[in-house]
Amino acid sequence: MILILSFKEYEQCTDPVIDWLLYYNVPFLKLTQQDLYDSSKVSIDITNRKLIYNGVDLIKEVNCIYFRRFEDNIHLNLRSGYPISQVLFELKYELNDLIKHIFFLLKDKIWFPAPYNVSIDKLTSIIYAQDCDLKVPKSLVSNNKQDFIDFLSKYPSSIIKPIRFSGYYIMGDNTYNVYTNSIDIEDITQLESDIFFPSLIQEKVNKDFEIRTFYLDGDMYASAILVDDKSYDDVKRNFASEHIQWIPFKFPDEIENKIRLFMNKISLNTGSIDMIKTVDGEFTFIEVNPVGQYIAPSNRCNFNLEKLIAKWLIKNGTR
Repeated sequence: MILILSFKEYEQCTDPVIDWLLYYNVPFLKLTQQDLYDSSKVSIDITNRKLIYNGVDLIKEVNCIYFRRFEDNIHLNLRSGYPISQVLFELKYELNDLIKHIFFLLKDKIWFPAPYNVSIDKLTSIIYAQDCDLKVPKSLVSNNKQDFIDFLSKYPSSIIKPIRFSGYYIMGDNTYNVYTNSIDIEDITQLESDIFFPSLIQEKVNKDFEIRTFYLDGDMYASAILVDDKSYDDVKRNFASEHIQWIPFKFPDEIENKIRLFMNKISLNTGSIDMIKTVDGEFTFIEVNPVGQYIAPSNRCNFNLEKLIAKWLIKNGTR
C-alpha cells in the first residue's frame, strides 16, 4: 500500500498524483497532521510497534510513502480563559515529537523523499555540489557592512537572497514576498547599522538561460527557461508570463553524472534543481529544493511528471 503524507487542503503537486492513483485503482491512504488530532482515529501501540490509522496498521501494510509538504498549523477550538498562545506552543512541540516517532516507526519503508533528508539547506547544498565538481557561484553569509562591501568590491554584480526559502505573508489586501534581488555597494553603505541579521550574498551569474530540473530516482526532466524580455527575468515572479518559454532540455552526460552523484551524496531520490547555463557555455548549480514545485515544467514541457511519480509509487508500493 502507498501512504501519502501531505496537508489537508489542495496541494498542487500532491493532488494530481492522487488523481493518477485513483485512475490506476491503486490502494493508498492519505495522512495529514490535522488527522492526528482532529477527525481520524490514530493510535500507536509502542510496546508491540503498531501504528494504526483508521483501522489500518501502517507498519504492516505500507510499502512506499510519498512525503510532500506534511505540515500545517494547529487548528483547535480552545476555551476562552486558557493561555491560548502557550497551549498552542506546547502542543506544537508535542505534535513534532509524535511525528518524529511516526517517522521512526516507518523508517524502513521506501520514501519519496525521506523526511530526514529534505531539510538540507542552500548553504550545505552548495558545499556538496562543489564536492561533486559542479560549478557554483561565489557566496558569502555575513552580518556586517564591511564584509559585504569587500565582497561587492570583488563581485560588483551580485544578488542577495533568503538562506532558506522565498516565503510570503498577507497583510490586509496586500501580499508580500521575499525574492532574490540585485544589490550594490550603495545599498550597503546606506544602511544605518554596521551589524544586521546574517544574510546571503552571491555573485550574479552571467546567464544565458535558467534550467529547472525535476529529478526522479536517477532520471532527469530538465526545462530550459527562455525569456524574450529581461523585465520578466525573475522566473519565480513571472513563470506563467507569455514572455517566458519552457523548452525540454538535455544536459551533457558529464553534467548529468555529476547531478546524480550530488543527489546520491545528499541522499535524495527526488528534488527540483535550479541551474544556469552561462553565456560562456558553462553550467552553474544554484540550489536544490527537495519538495520543489514541478507543475509548471510538467505542463509546459508535457513531461506528465505527476503520472510518472504515481507510476513510481505504484512500482515501489505494491510489492
